[in-house]
Order: sequence, then C-alpha cells, then structure tokens
Amino acid sequence: MGNFFYYFCRELFLAPLRFGSRRYCDGMELVPKTGPALMLSNHISHFDPPYMTSAFPRVIHFMADKPLLEIPVIGRMMVWGHVFPIDRTKNDRNALRTAMARLEAGNIVAIFPEKGIRHGKTSVLGGAELPIGTASLWRMMDVPVIPMVIIGSDQMYAWRNFFRRPRVFVRVGKALPPDKSASKEELRDRIAQAWRELYEGLIRDFDIQPDELPKSAQARWGQPEPESVPITKA
Repeated sequence: MGNFFYYFCRELFLAPLRFGSRRYCDGMELVPKTGPALMLSNHISHFDPPYMTSAFPRVIHFMADKPLLEIPVIGRMMVWGHVFPIDRTKNDRNALRTAMARLEAGNIVAIFPEKGIRHGKTSVLGGAELPIGTASLWRMMDVPVIPMVIIGSDQMYAWRNFFRRPRVFVRVGKALPPDKSASKEELRDRIAQAWRELYEGLIRDFDIQPDELPKSAQARWGQPEPESVPITKA
C-alpha cells in the first residue's frame, strides 16, 4: 500500500483544520532529507499529528496510544498509514522493537516523550522534567533527534474557534546529533533545552498571546480544569 494511507489519513484529518485555523510552519528545511531520525514533539491536543505532518517534508511513523488504533475502520487506516501502537499500561517492549525496526529501515519515527497530552506545569515547556525513556532510546539507536514544538492546536477543542480561525504554530529545530558518550540524563536535558528554545522563539517571533498558549480541553470548553497528572520519570 506504500504511503497512500499515510497521505489519505493526513488529508482526511487535516481538511477541516485547514479551514478552521491559520497554520504557521517553519524550520522544515532543517529536516534531514534521508536517513533515520527520532522526531520528538510536545503534545497539547489530539489535533497535533495532522498539524505536524501538514508541511513536514517526509513520511512520519507515529507511535500512538493503543486504544486509538482499536477504533473501527479509522484505527486500521492509521496502521496502514505507518502508525504503530504503544500500550502505556505496561513496559511495552513490542513498541520499542517496532520503533527500532522502523529506524533501522531509515524512517523517521515520531514519539511524544511526555507520555500524554500536557500543558502548564505538567509540561516540559512549563518546567516539568522530561521522562528519561526517550533519551534511552536515542542513546541506544544512535540516530539524530529532530526537535519540534507545536502551539495553538488545543484551541480547536472549542468549536467556536473554527469560525475565528485561530493561529497554530509548528516549528522544527536543528537536528541534534547522536552522542554515545553522553549519559541518558545529558541527552534528556538536550531535548528539553531544544524544546524550550523553540518555544521561546515562537512566542517572541509571533508575539503569541497568553490565550494562545497550551491549555486543557476543559479550559477551552469553559469547564473546571481537571486534576493535574504529573509526568512519570520513567
């Protein structure tokens, strides 16, 4: 099936977002043209993947929560579109092996290292510590890391925003080279630092306003904030 379902799913999910938002994507010229890489992004809403792929110059193999791929029809299409599952209820070695196999085949594998949707103080961008697991995978695979930051996609939780077309920003940073001599902690800190620099640069370059910064779906719906769930360190 090749990449047909990858592009089909991208356009299917992106179509309403094209009309309901204004996208600003930059840094795509920094993406390595060939070879394997880990793409690591913050995660602020269920709308992130379509925005992330919209201007990205290569096919992305996403690691996604297992329940998403169990949705009838849509889940199967996502699998055909190179999405593979991770069971976050356990230490999922199958997901790790799949990620490693996709990288060894020369693909870009995208992971959300924060282990779920995060905003405010529960996010690395808000000062939380990045879990060490992705840094361990990076060290093991010895491939470049492509840092990415997305801001604004959570505004699409409120249907009214489709009419005012809010701004959504996606920025890619310079690839971080592999470094077998560095500790997992050092690699983790390099990822977090790259994210924070991209985040601060977006705020500065686009004069991003407080209401455009990441918020929970409940906040976008005008409901009380859910109880915060901290990032686990594993």
